[in-house]
Amino acid sequence: MENYATRRIGPAVGFALFAAVLWGVSGTVAADAFSEVAPARVAQVRSMVALAFLLPYAWRRGLLETRGAGRQLVAFGLVLATVHVTYYWAVERLGVGPGVTVQFLGPILVLAWMAVGQRRRVPSLMWLAGLAALVGTVMVTRAWDTGSLDLLGLIAGLAAAVTFAAYLLMGEHLTRRLSPVTLLTYGFLVAAVFWAVVQPWWSFPTDISSKAWIELAWVGVGGTLIPFLATMAALKRTSAGVVGVIASIEPVVAAVTAWLFLSQSLATVQVIGGLFVVAAVAFVQRWGVADVEVPLDSVR
Repeated sequence: MENYATRRIGPAVGFALFAAVLWGVSGTVAADAFSEVAPARVAQVRSMVALAFLLPYAWRRGLLETRGAGRQLVAFGLVLATVHVTYYWAVERLGVGPGVTVQFLGPILVLAWMAVGQRRRVPSLMWLAGLAALVGTVMVTRAWDTGSLDLLGLIAGLAAAVTFAAYLLMGEHLTRRLSPVTLLTYGFLVAAVFWAVVQPWWSFPTDISSKAWIELAWVGVGGTLIPFLATMAALKRTSAGVVGVIASIEPVVAAVTAWLFLSQSLATVQVIGGLFVVAAVAFVQRWGVADVEVPLDSVR
C-alpha cells in the first residue's frame, strides 16, 4: 500500500503567488521588448538564459540524474519551448486582453483532466474558484475589446492554454521523482536545442538597443528562472489544479504594474475583476483544499 504524508498548503501557495507576481511583471517587460525582438526570439532567449544558470548548478550539486525519466523530460522541454511562444503569438495577434484570457483557460483544463482523466476528486469550491478566476481574468484584461477575430491568434491562444495545462500537470507528476532543478535543467536544455534548430543563433538580430538587452536578461532571470523554480516547488507540495488557479493572479499583477509604472488607468470593471481573482486564490488556500496529500518519496 502506498504511503502518503499530509502537508499544509501554505508554503505551496506562497511559492505559486511569488511566481505569478514575477510573471505578471515580466509580461509587461516582454511586451515592451517585442518592438525590437520577435516573440519566438524572446522565448528562445529565456530558455538559454535560464539554462546558463541551471546547468552548472545542477552539475555541481549532482542533480543531473534522470532516474529513467528521459522521454518525459524531452516532452516537458518541448512543452516549455511552446507554452510561452504560443502565448506571445496570441497576445500579438489578438491583443493583450483576449490573448491572456484564452491562455488562462488552462487552469480549467487542469481541473477537468484531474476529474476525468485522472479520476481525482476535485472539491466543488475548487471548480468555483477556477471559474471565478477565469471571470476575473476576463474583466481585468477586458477581453471583449476585440477587433475582428484573428483565427491564427485564437489557435495560438488555445495552444497556449493546452500547453500551460500540460506544463502544470507534467510538473506535478515529475517533481514526485525529480528535483525541480533537475526537471528544469533538462526542460530548458531541450527547449534551447529545439529553438536553436528552428531559428539558429547566427540569425539572431544584433541591431537591438541596450534597453532591449536588459529587458531580455530580466525576462530570462526574473521572468523565467526564478518563477519556474518557484512553481516547481509549489507543484512538489500541492496539485496542479491549485497552482493553476493561483497563477490566474498574473494578469492582475500585470494590470497593477502597468498602472503603477506606465500610468495606465484601471477601470472599475478591472478592479472588480481583480477582486474576483484574489477571492479565488483565497478560496483555494482557505476552503478549497486545506491540506493536500503527496507521496512520501516526493518530500525531499
